[in-house]
Amino acid sequence: LGSLTFGKLLKRKNSMTESTATGMLAAAAASMGAGAYLTSGATTSLAGIMGALCLYEACVGMYFPAIGTLRSKYVPDEQKSVILSLFGIPLNTLVVLAYLFVKELGMSGALGVSSAALAIATGCMAKLHSIAKKETADA
Repeated sequence: LGSLTFGKLLKRKNSMTESTATGMLAAAAASMGAGAYLTSGATTSLAGIMGALCLYEACVGMYFPAIGTLRSKYVPDEQKSVILSLFGIPLNTLVVLAYLFVKELGMSGALGVSSAALAIATGCMAKLHSIAKKETADA
C-alpha cells in the first residue's frame, strides 16, 4: 500500500522525492505519537491504536522506495557501503537503548521515543528538501 502511494505521489506535477519523504516522515511521527498517547493509559481505544499503527505501516511501505531513491541520488556508489555502515551505528544504538529501557519507559514511553526520533528525521528531511529546492531553482 505504501509503495503504491509513493509511486502515485511522485507522478504528480512538480513532485520531489524529498517533499514526499518529508510528508511521509511527518505522518509516521504523528501516528507513532498517537500510538504513544493511546497506550499511555489516559485513554485506551483499540480501534485508535490499530488505526495509528496501520498508518505507520503504510509509512514504512513508503519509506523503502523513498530512501532508495534518495540514496541513489545523494550517496556516491564508490562510498555507499562505508557511508551506510556508519549511518547504521546510531540507528542500532537507538534500538538497543530502547530495548534496554523498555521496562522503565513502558510501551507508551518507547513509542514516544520513536515518535521523537521520527520528528527529528522529519526536520532533517525538511532541511534536505529546502536545499534541493534551492539547488533546483538555481539550476
